[in-house]
Amino acid sequence: KAGIVAMAEGYGLVADGKVVFVDVTAEWCLTCKANKEFVLTKAPVAQALDGTIPMLADWTKPDPAISAYLASFGRFGIPMNVVYGPKAPQGILLPELLSSDDVMTALQQAK
Repeated sequence: KAGIVAMAEGYGLVADGKVVFVDVTAEWCLTCKANKEFVLTKAPVAQALDGTIPMLADWTKPDPAISAYLASFGRFGIPMNVVYGPKAPQGILLPELLSSDDVMTALQQAK
Protein backbone atom coordinates (compact mmCIF):
# COMPACT_ATOMS: atom_id res chain seq x y z
CA LYS A 1 0.00 0.00 0.00
CA ALA A 2 1.10 3.56 -0.56
CA GLY A 3 2.98 5.06 2.36
CA ILE A 4 0.35 7.51 3.50
CA VAL A 5 -2.45 4.92 3.57
CA ALA A 6 -0.23 2.38 5.29
CA MET A 7 0.73 5.01 7.87
CA ALA A 8 -2.90 5.80 8.69
CA GLU A 9 -3.72 2.10 9.01
CA GLY A 10 -0.44 1.26 10.74
CA TYR A 11 -1.14 3.71 13.53
CA GLY A 12 -4.67 2.36 13.73
CA LEU A 13 -6.18 5.82 13.40
CA VAL A 14 -9.23 4.79 11.40
CA ALA A 15 -9.66 1.58 13.42
CA ASP A 16 -9.63 3.74 16.56
CA GLY A 17 -12.55 5.77 15.21
CA LYS A 18 -10.53 8.73 13.95
CA VAL A 19 -11.25 10.64 10.75
CA VAL A 20 -8.18 11.30 8.61
CA PHE A 21 -8.00 14.04 5.98
CA VAL A 22 -5.28 13.49 3.38
CA ASP A 23 -4.15 16.52 1.38
CA VAL A 24 -1.88 15.82 -1.59
CA THR A 25 -0.50 19.20 -2.60
CA ALA A 26 2.55 21.03 -3.95
CA GLU A 27 3.99 24.52 -3.76
CA TRP A 28 3.44 25.01 -7.50
CA CYS A 29 -0.21 23.87 -7.47
CA LEU A 30 -2.51 26.88 -7.88
CA THR A 31 -5.71 24.84 -7.50
CA CYS A 32 -4.33 23.41 -4.25
CA LYS A 33 -3.76 26.94 -2.97
CA ALA A 34 -7.28 27.98 -4.04
CA ASN A 35 -8.81 24.98 -2.26
CA LYS A 36 -6.95 25.88 0.92
CA GLU A 37 -7.74 29.60 0.73
CA PHE A 38 -11.40 29.40 -0.23
CA VAL A 39 -12.60 26.11 1.31
CA LEU A 40 -10.28 24.38 3.80
CA THR A 41 -9.55 27.45 5.94
CA LYS A 42 -13.10 28.83 5.93
CA ALA A 43 -16.08 28.05 8.17
CA PRO A 44 -17.62 25.54 8.54
CA VAL A 45 -14.93 23.34 6.95
CA ALA A 46 -12.05 24.65 9.09
CA GLN A 47 -13.98 23.87 12.28
CA ALA A 48 -14.93 20.39 11.04
CA LEU A 49 -11.33 19.64 10.05
CA ASP A 50 -10.18 20.70 13.53
CA GLY A 51 -11.46 17.36 14.82
CA THR A 52 -9.65 15.28 12.19
CA ILE A 53 -6.15 13.90 11.81
CA PRO A 54 -4.49 15.85 8.97
CA MET A 55 -1.98 14.10 6.72
CA LEU A 56 -0.04 16.10 4.16
CA ALA A 57 1.61 14.56 1.11
CA ASP A 58 3.88 17.20 -0.43
CA TRP A 59 4.40 16.48 -4.12
CA THR A 60 6.42 19.66 -4.77
CA LYS A 61 9.21 17.33 -5.85
CA PRO A 62 8.14 14.08 -7.54
CA ASP A 63 7.86 11.20 -5.11
CA PRO A 64 7.18 7.61 -6.19
CA ALA A 65 5.11 6.83 -3.06
CA ILE A 66 2.83 9.82 -3.65
CA SER A 67 2.58 8.96 -7.35
CA ALA A 68 1.51 5.42 -6.42
CA TYR A 69 -1.05 6.82 -3.95
CA LEU A 70 -2.50 9.09 -6.65
CA ALA A 71 -2.66 6.18 -9.09
CA SER A 72 -4.44 4.00 -6.53
CA PHE A 73 -7.38 6.41 -6.92
CA GLY A 74 -7.02 6.69 -10.71
CA ARG A 75 -5.47 10.14 -10.44
CA PHE A 76 -2.23 11.26 -11.97
CA GLY A 77 -2.18 14.87 -10.84
CA ILE A 78 -3.09 17.12 -7.96
CA PRO A 79 -4.84 18.42 -5.99
CA MET A 80 -6.16 15.27 -4.40
CA ASN A 81 -7.92 15.04 -1.07
CA VAL A 82 -9.20 11.86 0.55
CA VAL A 83 -11.20 11.42 3.75
CA TYR A 84 -10.87 8.18 5.74
CA GLY A 85 -12.92 7.17 8.75
CA PRO A 86 -14.63 4.26 10.49
CA LYS A 87 -17.42 4.26 7.87
CA ALA A 88 -15.00 4.93 4.99
CA PRO A 89 -11.85 2.84 5.59
CA GLN A 90 -11.12 2.74 1.83
CA GLY A 91 -11.33 6.54 1.65
CA ILE A 92 -13.68 9.02 0.05
CA LEU A 93 -12.05 10.75 -2.90
CA LEU A 94 -12.99 14.41 -3.18
CA PRO A 95 -13.20 16.38 -6.45
CA GLU A 96 -10.14 18.32 -7.55
CA LEU A 97 -11.89 21.65 -7.07
CA LEU A 98 -13.34 21.51 -3.56
CA SER A 99 -16.57 22.95 -2.25
CA SER A 100 -17.60 23.24 1.38
CA ASP A 101 -20.47 20.84 0.74
CA ASP A 102 -18.15 18.20 -0.75
CA VAL A 103 -15.82 18.27 2.24
CA MET A 104 -18.56 18.43 4.88
CA THR A 105 -20.47 15.55 3.27
CA ALA A 106 -17.35 13.36 3.09
CA LEU A 107 -16.45 14.10 6.71
CA GLN A 108 -19.98 13.13 7.84
CA GLN A 109 -19.98 9.96 5.72
CA ALA A 110 -16.59 8.89 7.09
CA LYS A 111 -17.50 9.25 10.79
